[in-house]
Amino acid sequence: MTGGRVRVPKLTSRSGWRWTIATAVAVVAIGVYIGITQPENRIFVVTAFPAFFLFFAVLMWFSEWLDPTAGTLVRIRCRLWRTTVRLEPATSVSLVSNRGGTLLLRARPAQGRGLHVPVVARTDYVEKSQPPALLRQIADALEQHRAGGGRPVAVALRKQADHLEAGGTVASSPLAGLITTGMLTAAKAGGAGAIGGHLG
Repeated sequence: MTGGRVRVPKLTSRSGWRWTIATAVAVVAIGVYIGITQPENRIFVVTAFPAFFLFFAVLMWFSEWLDPTAGTLVRIRCRLWRTTVRLEPATSVSLVSNRGGTLLLRARPAQGRGLHVPVVARTDYVEKSQPPALLRQIADALEQHRAGGGRPVAVALRKQADHLEAGGTVASSPLAGLITTGMLTAAKAGGAGAIGGHLG
């Protein structure tokens, strides 16, 4: 916690990071090979590859925070660039799938850039949920600051927290179904239609 803020953990695994690092190493190996075997393309290697790794670093080096008191979600990229979304009535919140195995909390303000923070992940590399305490903090912040559509999302987050605290698994958790079955099916199964009411 920093200055009242609570960090939102990345739902990653060691296997996922190994894959990412292996990809970066492979790119370096390709660059070295091109530089050695194709002298005419060395300028490309010298200029393009540093730009690629800079882009990669910017893409990967970020942290996300919840400030319950201020009612904000914050993303800090490379310790320099900050995106802040206020969880106020003009901000629409919903739970959406990224179609890659992760359920996200989407906060979309009336103007400016929105934020997506991970809630549950079920992929080849990871099966994780945010911890119950954080789920409840997010739910409380959504309700206290009256984020648009926040009530049904808060209810869903608290159900997830209850399930995990009771010893339930991520695979059998209430929010896992929103990843695998889609919004409409999940709504029919559990009355969660309101959760997806702000997907447009």
